[in-house]
Amino acid sequence: NKQRNMDQVISLLAKDFIPSVPCTCAPGVNMHELYTPNAAFPITPNLRFALQTSILDISPSKVVDLDETDRVKEYTNTFRHTVKLEYEEKMRLYEHYSLYAHQIKAMTNKTAKILIPGIMDARPSLSISDIVLLRPLQPVMVPQYDYHHNLRITPNTLEIQSRIVDMVRGRRDEPDSIVISWELEIGQKELLKDDHFMRQYNIRFVPEESFPQICNTALEWLEKLSKSEQKHIKNLLFPVVAPMVKPLTYDQMTCDMSALAGDFRNSDVLKPLNEEQASFLRMIRARTLDPAFQSLRPACILTGPAGTGKTKTLIAAIAEVLGLLKKDDTNKNRVLLCAPSHAAADVLTERLTAILRRDEIFRMYNSSRPSVTVPGKILPFTVTIPGTDTFTLPSPEGWQKFRVVVCTCMDAHILYRAQITNYAIRTKRYCFVSYLRSNNPIGLDFGGGGIRYGKEPFFTHLFVDEAGQATEPEVLCPMSVVLDPVPGEQKVEIALIGDPRQLSPRIYSEKAALHGLGRSFMERILKRPVECIGRGESHILGPDTLKSLDGPVSSILDLERYYMNIDGQEQLTVFLTENYRGHPSFLMMPSALFYYDRLKSAKGVGLESLSYWIDRLRSVEALSKRTEMTFESSASRRDIMDDYRRVHCQSKWPIHFRAVKGKDTSVALDTFTGTDSWQNDEEADAAVEIIHALVLNGVAPIKIGVMSPYRGQVVAIRKRCRAKHYHDVNVGTIENFQGVEQDVIILSLTRSNPSFVESDVKKRMGVFGMPKQANVALTRAENLFIVVGNPEPMWEDQLWRQWLLWVLRNGLWYGEGLEFWDAVRAKIKDANFVNTIEQVDVENKDVDTVVVSTIEKVHRVHSTDGM
Repeated sequence: NKQRNMDQVISLLAKDFIPSVPCTCAPGVNMHELYTPNAAFPITPNLRFALQTSILDISPSKVVDLDETDRVKEYTNTFRHTVKLEYEEKMRLYEHYSLYAHQIKAMTNKTAKILIPGIMDARPSLSISDIVLLRPLQPVMVPQYDYHHNLRITPNTLEIQSRIVDMVRGRRDEPDSIVISWELEIGQKELLKDDHFMRQYNIRFVPEESFPQICNTALEWLEKLSKSEQKHIKNLLFPVVAPMVKPLTYDQMTCDMSALAGDFRNSDVLKPLNEEQASFLRMIRARTLDPAFQSLRPACILTGPAGTGKTKTLIAAIAEVLGLLKKDDTNKNRVLLCAPSHAAADVLTERLTAILRRDEIFRMYNSSRPSVTVPGKILPFTVTIPGTDTFTLPSPEGWQKFRVVVCTCMDAHILYRAQITNYAIRTKRYCFVSYLRSNNPIGLDFGGGGIRYGKEPFFTHLFVDEAGQATEPEVLCPMSVVLDPVPGEQKVEIALIGDPRQLSPRIYSEKAALHGLGRSFMERILKRPVECIGRGESHILGPDTLKSLDGPVSSILDLERYYMNIDGQEQLTVFLTENYRGHPSFLMMPSALFYYDRLKSAKGVGLESLSYWIDRLRSVEALSKRTEMTFESSASRRDIMDDYRRVHCQSKWPIHFRAVKGKDTSVALDTFTGTDSWQNDEEADAAVEIIHALVLNGVAPIKIGVMSPYRGQVVAIRKRCRAKHYHDVNVGTIENFQGVEQDVIILSLTRSNPSFVESDVKKRMGVFGMPKQANVALTRAENLFIVVGNPEPMWEDQLWRQWLLWVLRNGLWYGEGLEFWDAVRAKIKDANFVNTIEQVDVENKDVDTVVVSTIEKVHRVHSTDGM
């Protein structure tokens, strides 16, 4: 019923958003199609999908390397296949959730509840609108009359098709549950009459069809464009040349946020932008003042790690676009703001409230989303059907007052279906105005100037936040709304914001990920060679290794010269490097391991605040002894770096490594957590012991976050926390903490057996051999960061080996040591020191190179208690 209501609203908007009139001014355009909803790509779920690996092994010749093509047909064929592979893989994984001889409980005449302990931790997770197939365990006895009119009772097999309408995590001793639709037909109600809820069912789950349907709809839109229209879109999809943009004048270079008016309580929007943030704002300003008309420009991109102010810069850019920085009352710009997740879109909506009125923001949800899952502070920016809590769309006249429309990338397809697209609105608006000019049916006086209408598109700008986590077909959804490929019309400006060095899109099919679905549009574009005018070709994101730079690499200066030639040049990208989150020690290894040693600490840590957390850390350090491993200085090499071959205990750094040699075991047979059902009891016990020590020393449980790359370990730690009544401790996977900052972070690495690491990498889980996962894990803490793990498998990973050397030389390593340290110690004494992991030979297992970041050199205290 909710979907039928939404379909009716979509039809109304397509028909009445701009009145329909006889049109002769757009030859070759089917105006009837523009006044009817765009059809969704038909997808019929295969409810009898068999577990046949042969289906997943098909790789058609049409699938191409996306880095080597610029043909739209090859592009769409490749993604059609990857979307199919991903949907089939989810269907296969859903088979593991099947229930046998299971009871259900009717809640109302329309819903029923199924109790399934642990289902909320299933991966992939069940979703609202997933299909539920229920078949009574025992055949249903159906009364029938035979040929001779004799009444016979015959067994009959009955299957009920339902949908998930809600999911509820169990609290304390209650199990998890799902709520399903239970609107039986009259005959079914009588046959399944079960007053005492004793009937048992076999239950299967099938993923709902929206993902392949919406992605294929966007791909079909791209395919249907004419050859000439596709040519104009290639600059966006396959950029090769940097755009030409008129430079700003001296007066236009100012980035003063003080002119903004609004409610700035709990907002940092008025704080001055640093030079890098201001550079992105100027890029947006230059593109806005000098819009393109003939063909689309490549997207401009804002990247940077967590804590560098990407969201603040994004909000400032939106304020600039809407004319809020200079109070331009004639500004008619409108922004479509998207993110891959509802959580990210809700955060953006809340941040926008500081600069816009309530009636200028529309947070759009699909009608299937339960209102109880939406934060209360976001509800005022939504539209619901009167008298219900069902989300819907505003009336045609309501859209004109919105300055920003916020939604997920996938939900943007609602606008496409409702013909609220730049192409459809421009075409219908032009026809309507032309009709009035030529007919003037009611004798309006136009003052001799005729009727005017703005040349600007309905959506002048598209911003995609957290773009590094969105699949490419997902990003095509909002693009199908804003792109008007007809030459001569003003083009939309597009900006992507995110960090491609952190989590990529979550894909379950290994083959789909291999063919491009596991890489975001942002990352593909950033690694594409773009000809910067007068500067040759360079990868915007940076070289894969320093060896890929032209000429010999003797120092970090070569890398600095590289970025001087690319950063902020030619209206392409800005990389934020000044970090405002946490203690400088939190940046030392991420800077060297993931960001070419470019990060700088911009936050001044208050002595009082630091002292508080260092005091709390002392209670954690008291739980184990500092490792007694030491370095051996080189007798032949005496240089300034020789000091990094000594242990200097950094007693003021809020970081702690607790080495625990536990055992990792799989609990896949006992849970729904799937392939990441690994747990490590010794590490779980150590994590809860640390939580207990912190709570006893005054840290509120709500300030503590615990994460693990494995769902099984999350469940194990959560159970232990509940047993101690620490219900407010936030326990989750690394993915759950993307975009989240917490005062205290405890990371349980879980993996203790190195022989499983290769399998982990193939399944894209864990933190060994997974630099993006490791990057997120190392950058979540605000005030105190604690790692619990086994140093043996950590040493086998090049990235984590450098991290171990870092905690060791700075006196942050407690607990177990390395059994083979004596052999390693002798090799380190003659090691070379470099600034970035790219300068390390990853194939070399020997410790002949040690990474020391610039931030560490600046902040490391050469204490007298060195060993």
